[in-house]
Amino acid sequence: MGSSIPVRLAGLAGVAGGVAWAALPLFWFASGGGVTVLGYGTLDLLTPAAFGLALAGVAGYRARTGRAWGRLATAGVALLAAGLLAGLAGSLAYVLAGRLAGWTLSVWASILVLVGATVAGDGLLVDGVEPRVGAALLASALPVGVPASLALAVGGAVPDEAVVPVGPGLLLGAGVAALGWWTAADYTSNS
Repeated sequence: MGSSIPVRLAGLAGVAGGVAWAALPLFWFASGGGVTVLGYGTLDLLTPAAFGLALAGVAGYRARTGRAWGRLATAGVALLAAGLLAGLAGSLAYVLAGRLAGWTLSVWASILVLVGATVAGDGLLVDGVEPRVGAALLASALPVGVPASLALAVGGAVPDEAVVPVGPGLLLGAGVAALGWWTAADYTSNS
């Protein structure tokens, strides 16, 4: 398992990554749907940071709790991590090299992240792995987040093109931040 300092740092990265992930749809709204140059620049920089920091947080959480996982949680976290890694690579290719295919990859990777988060959250809940609130937030990213976003869109609160990222993004970000916070907090007494 290694030293608790790298695991704590990974947990703190997870908190930052979760907050960044939840902030993505908020920045999208604040920048008028990303239409301004500042909006695109902010989103372009925040996206790889969200993917990378969340990936570090998930890795730290795995280092701390992986032994308690069953097959469902393990499969879900593997999908989540694969999606985060692919999203990081795609968003970096888009930001650093201007490759539109990188942007497309990061969009598909985001879908994999949400599926992985939902499966992982369900598995962690079944296995009784702490923190339960983080697992519940991850498990709800798709089944609660998408209908909530659709309801917001039908009600006119969010534009049609923002339907998917709002609810799932906020729930996923909060879940990753909760896992990161728990991973970073008092590691020595809970390991």
